[in-house]
Amino acid sequence: MSDFVIENIEAGVQCLCLNRAAKKNAVTIEMYQALSDALHRAEVDPAVKVTLIHGKGTDFSSGNDINEFVQIAQTPEKMSPVMAFLQTLASYKKPLVAGVEGRAVGVGATMLLHCDMVLAARDSRFQFPFVQLGLVPEAASSHLLPLLVGHQNAFEKLILGDVFGSEEALAMGMLNHLCESGEAFDVALAYANKIADLPTEAVILSKDLLRYRARDDVQMALMREGRIFKDRLGSNEARQAFMAFLSRSKT
Repeated sequence: MSDFVIENIEAGVQCLCLNRAAKKNAVTIEMYQALSDALHRAEVDPAVKVTLIHGKGTDFSSGNDINEFVQIAQTPEKMSPVMAFLQTLASYKKPLVAGVEGRAVGVGATMLLHCDMVLAARDSRFQFPFVQLGLVPEAASSHLLPLLVGHQNAFEKLILGDVFGSEEALAMGMLNHLCESGEAFDVALAYANKIADLPTEAVILSKDLLRYRARDDVQMALMREGRIFKDRLGSNEARQAFMAFLSRSKT
């Protein structure tokens, strides 16, 4: 387990904490691998009834670590842990709950589309900035977001990539409930405990019934996006966008 992902299991709830607060919990390749490993363990561990994902500090996640993505552009095979995590997330059989504070950007936002319940602070903010970085949507968001909000609204969010707030995210169907700032983890944990107290097999079977019709479409979207995303990492547009982003972050 990476030092940047902290796992704790108590009373049937596996808590996975993105523990890189100094970098706004930007996700590294090592973190993707640690998250995949933790979910695989939990799926076969009868002690785990539900998984809760949250971020350390004031942000859920600012998305992918751009410095690493600059390096991945030179060695695309390093993308495999990213794809493995997204496939694991999409096919995870047990309930997934997220507690969101502050910013949820890029994969920090798209992973929420795979969660079964999402609780967020009222001042949380969301963004899908892929096109701005010369990339394309990932984590099957090109499939899942239109299902929630329709093509036109999904186009606006995924192509323009503007920041939007929690009230809009709630209205879109991305969130279940809002809470006060600093309370997202506690509220999410309360819901996770409530799920963990229910009959385990009935919960897993019910999630499967809710998800089964979209499962193949999600996997196809993951593969299609992943292939194009990997190609885009080496594009001139992406390189220029990454350099501009890194230059701004140093000022």
